[in-house]
Amino acid sequence: VMPEKSFFGRRPPLPLCRKEIDVVVGEPMEFDLVELRQAAKSTPQESSDRCHGWPTTKHGLDEAAQRWLYINISNQIQSAMESLRCFAVSLRKLKV
Repeated sequence: VMPEKSFFGRRPPLPLCRKEIDVVVGEPMEFDLVELRQAAKSTPQESSDRCHGWPTTKHGLDEAAQRWLYINISNQIQSAMESLRCFAVSLRKLKV
């Protein structure tokens, strides 16, 4: 993330590395990562012939579990974004 202006009205020479940055559009989303990891581990995985060599995470998630976790979180984000889009469309209709 690169701030617009910082030191003396200029951009800093480096991006904001290792800083906690919250970007909120609409309602904040929270993910229970512990619960999601457990669900990813316990979900039966189809035998994967197309293993791409993803390393196992420090939490013990293999490639299939990581894919499940990524898809699950992506679907939740996509659903929230679609809700925002529908809300924006309804606001535009009210203004017309």
